[in-house]
Amino acid sequence: MAEETGVQEPVALEKPSELERLIKEKITLSKKLGIMGNLEPIEGYGQTEEYRRIAEIDKRLWELVK
Repeated sequence: MAEETGVQEPVALEKPSELERLIKEKITLSKKLGIMGNLEPIEGYGQTEEYRRIAEIDKRLWELVK
């Protein structure tokens, strides 16, 4: 049994997993484009860099969860 000194050791904060990070990024981009949340898509969102990034994220998420 470890000796108690009354001092707590620092707790290591876990780095968000790739899955969590990608989901958060996808949500942020989707809200920016108006395709999630208020559902008022910006005109031409399908041709934006953000939408292309969402497609990349979807591919990576599929690889992580299959």
